Amino acid sequence: MNFATLFPELKPVVDGISESGPMLAIKSSSFAMPMILCSHVLALTVLAGSILLPGLRLMGIGMTSVSASTIEKTVRPWLIGALIVLAISGTVMILVNPMRAFLTPAFFVKVIAFVPALILSLGVVRSIASRDGVITERARIFAGIAAALWVATIWIFGTSYYAAPGTFHITCVGWLIVMAFGSNRTRIILGAISAVLILGLTIAAFSGVYNALNEYDLTMEIDRWSARFIALVVAFFLVWEFTRQRPDAPAPTANRLIGILTILAWFTVAAAGRWIGLGGGGA
Repeated sequence: MNFATLFPELKPVVDGISESGPMLAIKSSSFAMPMILCSHVLALTVLAGSILLPGLRLMGIGMTSVSASTIEKTVRPWLIGALIVLAISGTVMILVNPMRAFLTPAFFVKVIAFVPALILSLGVVRSIASRDGVITERARIFAGIAAALWVATIWIFGTSYYAAPGTFHITCVGWLIVMAFGSNRTRIILGAISAVLILGLTIAAFSGVYNALNEYDLTMEIDRWSARFIALVVAFFLVWEFTRQRPDAPAPTANRLIGILTILAWFTVAAAGRWIGLGGGGA
């Protein structure tokens, strides 16, 4: 799924954007695009910190000696500033090559994923943090809406032929959260499953079961199903680790899940953006 399938009548308009005067000037400049790309990457770095700090604090991890409201207020200007820079630089990058954005499922996912990410960061997390961990009924409703939208983006991302491998980045983030903050037993089990999967794929690829270099379609299909399997395993352990009742739980279950969901939602946006650049386009 992409914007071209939804709005095919816009193709001539999109095709002509890159040939406009301002876009031609940017493409002919030797420093314009490098500056735009640098500002985009720097803004992404700031955004990551602005998301991780309050998200981890809701999970009861990280700067626990500082109140959630203090952390949220501190990072809010950086978050908004990063979003503004990303919006400007990202828009220019799209207009320079609009047909790629128009055709790629990854860009479609990125646009859709922005919605739950913004709802969570600017609405739900801000609401909970301002009340130092107390979640209101309204925040629960918005969190549920954001969760449903995020699951929809993952489904689109994971079922689009040219973009499906990009979900591996999101799985890696969930894997790192479990391995960093899960129990020792969970780390051992998840680590063992991951090692067996990686070892099995390596043996299959280099023992003659199939030729990973020449059989591209088969390789991609195996990679997709392997990514889906490990994603389900990681999702299970995320839910298990951060919903089970424990006497030493650092934060309420709902807060921990919202913190995780916020981090994953923004990494979905970032993963989709990276997959556009890595060839996640389609005709």
